[in-house]
Amino acid sequence: MPTAIEARAPGKLVIVGEYAVLHGAPGIAVAVEAQARARLTVRPGPDSELLVPDTGGCFRFRWDAAGLPHWLDASPGALALPLSSCVTALGAQGLWPPAGDLPACRIELDTAAFHGEDAAGQRIKLGLGSSAAILVALMGALLKLVRAAPVSREELTAICCAAHRHLQGGAGSGIDVATAVAGGVISIEALPESLGPRVQALSWPRGLHMLAVWSGHSASTPALLARLQDYQSRQAAACTRHLTALDGIARRTLSAWQHDEVAVVLASLDSYASALRALDADAGIGICGGEHEAMREIARAHGAVYKPSGAGGGDFGIALSASAEVLTVVAEDFAARGYRCLEAGLCAPGLAVETATQPM
Repeated sequence: MPTAIEARAPGKLVIVGEYAVLHGAPGIAVAVEAQARARLTVRPGPDSELLVPDTGGCFRFRWDAAGLPHWLDASPGALALPLSSCVTALGAQGLWPPAGDLPACRIELDTAAFHGEDAAGQRIKLGLGSSAAILVALMGALLKLVRAAPVSREELTAICCAAHRHLQGGAGSGIDVATAVAGGVISIEALPESLGPRVQALSWPRGLHMLAVWSGHSASTPALLARLQDYQSRQAAACTRHLTALDGIARRTLSAWQHDEVAVVLASLDSYASALRALDADAGIGICGGEHEAMREIARAHGAVYKPSGAGGGDFGIALSASAEVLTVVAEDFAARGYRCLEAGLCAPGLAVETATQPM
């Protein structure tokens, strides 16, 4: 059994599929070189520790009879959700041993790369899928701790998706989880929960250029999804029409992406952005307003395509063009208006786990 483990998993940007992927449409996402890290060190004695540097919290626990953490002092509350969700999902698959077979550990969860500062200098979370990335990293570390034989990538994705749904109260498409596991660029399509999503590795189309721009504030994805659900309950037929339109555009985008048809990709992404705006106008979700509207105007003034990435309402948007020179000018214009472009690289590698026989 290794005595020290470090696992890393990347963040993500959604390129297409927002909202519709929850209802069976395909999505495309790209891994971003912002890494969540889970460090696990076996320690002597019965007491384990969960350390969350982002919060300054260090919480002692012991494994209970079911193999779940039993907190010895104050409970970490929501900070414990990645650990409890991973253990619950592993237990459901028969992959988590009883407490008597578990060593005491120091578990350190680090998502510092997913945070920045707003204009007032306040620390804020960037919308790059930090909860999925840290969960995938922790899952990789825990599996390495208790298993000699690795699970397949498909099995790992399904287990991580189950854990992430547990963490989020049952919600989520799995697109951020799948990207954190696989890295690179992927397409995803939902399957029954027991199977996990269908994930396919993609190549980046030749001649397609993209930059991501920060809106300046974070958004609550659960709140935005709740507004969609409310709209669906009030206006089921209208909501279905919008989601069907998004589904069709997402499928055209994926087909064009797979065939390196950059002009079609750009046109389809522009259509997807328009369809999101139409959904937002009817449902009042808050996807496209505020900074996204202003950033869209900047990009379109230079002939680039712009859309929110992910649930919208804040976080990141993406600008795309067949010309790198156009995006250079767009980036300069964004900067002149006070918007910051993402400096992290794209197509980052997926989950990586390293072990050592001495503490790191």
